[in-house]
Amino acid sequence: MNTKRYRAGVIGSTGKGGYGHGMESVFRDMPSVEFVAIADDDPPGRKSTAMAAGVDKTYADFREMLSRERLDIIGVGPSWLDRRVDMIAAAVDAGCHIYCEKPLAWCLTDADQIIAACDKARLKLAVAHLYRGMAPVYEAQRRLSRGDYGQLIRMRARPKDDSRGGGEELLIHGTHWLDLMVQFAGPPRWVSGHMSVGGRDVTRADQTRGTGEFGPLASDSFTASFGFDNGVRGFFDSTVGLARPDQSCYGLLLECSEAMVFVRNRGEVFVYPANTTVPEADVLKWERLWVENWHFNPDHTPRPSTDFQVLANKSLVIDLIGAIEKDRRPLADGEGARLAVEMIQGVYASHFADGKRLAIPLTDRRHPLEG
Repeated sequence: MNTKRYRAGVIGSTGKGGYGHGMESVFRDMPSVEFVAIADDDPPGRKSTAMAAGVDKTYADFREMLSRERLDIIGVGPSWLDRRVDMIAAAVDAGCHIYCEKPLAWCLTDADQIIAACDKARLKLAVAHLYRGMAPVYEAQRRLSRGDYGQLIRMRARPKDDSRGGGEELLIHGTHWLDLMVQFAGPPRWVSGHMSVGGRDVTRADQTRGTGEFGPLASDSFTASFGFDNGVRGFFDSTVGLARPDQSCYGLLLECSEAMVFVRNRGEVFVYPANTTVPEADVLKWERLWVENWHFNPDHTPRPSTDFQVLANKSLVIDLIGAIEKDRRPLADGEGARLAVEMIQGVYASHFADGKRLAIPLTDRRHPLEG
């Protein structure tokens, strides 16, 4: 039995992307991990995060932490992308395997650089696409694979349509749903997209900055379609400002020949026993997909739904450790995360090619808004 304990640290940046979605606590209370230190360039944030995480060693400079602590695994936490390549390059130089906040990168040139560096150093990279760590999602995939829902036909990603709608949502929320499309249908073969702002077509002069340092963005509304093997299609659209309180349909809807499967926020999955909704049919109802060890504690009391983020993160880190020990790809690996980046960038590339359907992998790796 392998009893190795992995020394782990976390890079965060309070006020500049923070710790993503729970990266400050992902290594806490894991038997196979010794959570050693955090790095954060914001002094108050560094102190408060270390206290909450139960970590004694702290650093203002992530490079100093990496050089001093001889870590096995590093969590790259900031959701902002302006220093993503630098942080991962430093972790690779230190010989660390990496668990990284999503999205992997703003553009394909950055994603390619990250993947190449990890591959060259033979280091494992996993990305916090949390739905890949949620048991109900995998149970739905298992049932789809064995034919319970018939043939997968279409996938529709539902946006939040909030103040980040359009180009920012394509990047920060799209990375989840496009990654799940790949999980359910395999790699995409083509992309087609259209982007608008103020009701007119986006031009390169319409570049904006989002709510964080995510790189140049554009559009307040877009629509995108993707082609997969076996005739499966994927669709995603978003428009700024449509959100209403308590009316979010955020999620991924799988339309199959015998049923519909809706992956919702927090990883909950609902199944409808027909291939289209029939409002007047009382016998057709959405049913939650229950998973014993996910929804319930060992004593069968309900597990708080607020635990989903922690559970998913820890599940993906456990899988990353398994990938390290067995020299295999992590479930939420860098290659899959790069495909999500490629699909996002492809929407821009197709738009600027007058909506032309473009083959994936994209030939031009530069983002249309670069330079």
